[in-house]
Amino acid sequence: MKIKYFTQLFLTNLFIVLMTSAVIAVLMTHFLSGYVYDSKVDELKAFGTAMAKEFKKTDNTVSIDKVEQYQTLLNAKDITITLFDAQKTFLYAQTGLTFQIDTNEWEKLKNGNQIAVPFEDGRFNRTVSFVLTPITTSKGVFAGGILLISPVSEIEKAINTLRNNVVIASGASLLLALVLSYIFSRFQVKRINKLQQATQLISDGNFDVQLHSKDADEIGNLANDFDRMALSLKQSNEEIALQERRRRQFTVDVSHELRTPLTTISGVADALVTDVIPPEESHESIRLIQTEAKRLIRLVNENIDYERIRTNQVVLHKNEFQLLELFEIVKDSLAFSAQQKNNEIRLEIDASILLNADYDRITQVLINIVKNSIQFTDNGLITLRGFQTATDTIIEIEDSGIGISKQAIEEIWERFYKADISRTNTKYGESGIGLSIVKQLIAFHDGTISVRSEEGHGTCFTVTLPRLTAETHN
Repeated sequence: MKIKYFTQLFLTNLFIVLMTSAVIAVLMTHFLSGYVYDSKVDELKAFGTAMAKEFKKTDNTVSIDKVEQYQTLLNAKDITITLFDAQKTFLYAQTGLTFQIDTNEWEKLKNGNQIAVPFEDGRFNRTVSFVLTPITTSKGVFAGGILLISPVSEIEKAINTLRNNVVIASGASLLLALVLSYIFSRFQVKRINKLQQATQLISDGNFDVQLHSKDADEIGNLANDFDRMALSLKQSNEEIALQERRRRQFTVDVSHELRTPLTTISGVADALVTDVIPPEESHESIRLIQTEAKRLIRLVNENIDYERIRTNQVVLHKNEFQLLELFEIVKDSLAFSAQQKNNEIRLEIDASILLNADYDRITQVLINIVKNSIQFTDNGLITLRGFQTATDTIIEIEDSGIGISKQAIEEIWERFYKADISRTNTKYGESGIGLSIVKQLIAFHDGTISVRSEEGHGTCFTVTLPRLTAETHN
């Protein structure tokens, strides 16, 4: 059977309140009953002690008039006085009273001990509380005793009154507790319902959900955790959507880029087979096929490299080499590409600067960055600069090209991002994953890469790599 959480919470609170009220009522009744009995006995003791002292002052000369005065005073409290001597003979007693003091009580009394019995049923033909107080002479000789009796019926009346008050107070407390329990249960269920509704919105694909709870309890903490989860899901969903858009664009770009060289290769090959191209011109056709084939290989290798890097399958082989030598190789490799766009590649580096890194991978990094600089620079200057600090080797690749917008700077490291979609058919950077590879490779070298740029005023990439120290060299 399905029971709603509100019902469970309310019934649980109701059960706790009922049990607590019952226990409190029982304990209070028991405590108050004992308190009433003890108070009555203390009262009898006080009267008995006062009368014994009075009789001791008169050297045990008991005045019946004096006793009757006490009795008149105690009648209002329904207390009766019985006076007896050392031979247990009644000197003053209520008519018809029959009472026997047992041996144990008598011995205690003779030894000067006061005897108090809160509840006695049997010896007085009714249920009473009584106190026996010894009387001694001025010389300390036992001369008899005083018996003060109070019927329990009067005590029970007081107890019943207290019990009724406890029941009334418990009932009022129970009623108030039920109202508060209902309000509290509704409040808690309302908070949980908000969480449930928010969860339903999340499951429906709506990630713009925030509870903004200010409560400091567990449900409040849960709501705050839910807000963080919803925000994370929203960001992840946005990232997935962004990556999906870039993946689709990447698929279109790659398909177009693959189709172009494949079409060229296929057309030239058909022309060679059918002798459309004269034999004396076949050498140039074969060179064109080689160029387009290399272009295809470059596209495939970039994607393979990215997957290897992304899955940490790249093993670095570090060694020490001159940074100037690396700069010269990069310059020579890309000199033709730079000349095609009327760009100059300039080197600014001291020949003594050494770099401890994976030669092939750092070469790949620099070629990727310089290719990008060439791609977005016309009739300009591309500078490769190298210098060292106490702890790092700094490489800067600066160009005077078109620059990058602030928004694009945050996105250029993404796998499928292209700074200029209109340039997808350029010779370099076809897949749009070069800078993503660059960032990963620099991270594998425990280095960092950053970029500063201003639209229309060029771009500067800065690569920072740990310097080879004497300790690491050894």
